[in-house]
Amino acid sequence: MNLPFHDDLLAERIRECLMELLHERGPGRSICPSEAAHLLGTRLGWRWQDLMRPVRTVAVALVERGLIEATQHESVVDIRDVRGPVRLRLRTLPGVRSASLAEV
Repeated sequence: MNLPFHDDLLAERIRECLMELLHERGPGRSICPSEAAHLLGTRLGWRWQDLMRPVRTVAVALVERGLIEATQHESVVDIRDVRGPVRLRLRTLPGVRSASLAEV
């Protein structure tokens, strides 16, 4: 899908939305990426489903910057490799994982 926003502007809107939701939720609490897609879709007048891939892409960048972490079944996971639903949460100390990666 070709969204009517420049990629950088859309990415910035997604980053702001993710961080807004995470800060509202508070330390130790998580959000589903779809929550950000729903909120941003409402704000922009777009279908939230069309925003899921860009939201996940921006989430990967935030994980790589050490600002958030992705979890699945209460374990920290590598968002670049994991399949299926994930949750996002603020890291307690930026750049330091709150919990170790799940053992495989």
